Amino acid sequence: MTEKIKRTAISVSVYGETAVGKTCICSVFLGLEFQEDHLTTVGMEKMNAEVELNNGEKIKLKLWDTAGEERFRSISFNSLKSSHGCIIVFDLGSKKSFEKVVNWLTEIREQSKIPIVLFGNKCDIEQEKKEVKKEEIEAFCQKEGLIYFETSAKLNKGINEGINKICELAFEHCKKEDIKRGEQLKKSNDNEDKKRRYFC
Repeated sequence: MTEKIKRTAISVSVYGETAVGKTCICSVFLGLEFQEDHLTTVGMEKMNAEVELNNGEKIKLKLWDTAGEERFRSISFNSLKSSHGCIIVFDLGSKKSFEKVVNWLTEIREQSKIPIVLFGNKCDIEQEKKEVKKEEIEAFCQKEGLIYFETSAKLNKGINEGINKICELAFEHCKKEDIKRGEQLKKSNDNEDKKRRYFC
């Protein structure tokens, strides 16, 4: 019987173009005050939190806020190596940031098979300033198999729900991977035992 592996910590990376609101989303989730103006993230920054899953289990979350600028891209993707899930953020007021989502998605999927959710941030802006249509987002998410959340760091809307969801998905993904590794380890140990019995 495979030994049950208990996981108490997961890591989630937040990606997207510069100025889409990644840092504000992370900060507001941690209970910090929303700031309209902030310094651009250089490389990546780790933030720690505790999240209670729907099953009541509490886990430690490492939230990686990454830089969106092209020159920091290689540094930003370093967090992907240890991540169990990720969030891609775009700005509802920037069509360009939405068009770049596919690039982020492709890069992530080439390096990992972890769960991904999509955030359309700044949903608090006036309707006439929104450059991305709801129909476009729905079609894209259906095509790519993504769960989508409209968020506003300014109003603290959709952020808790979205981050809790990626934590749930990442946790379930980890459980499957842990079980798989446990089964592989058991199989490897069984094979070693058979070899030892044969050569003794």
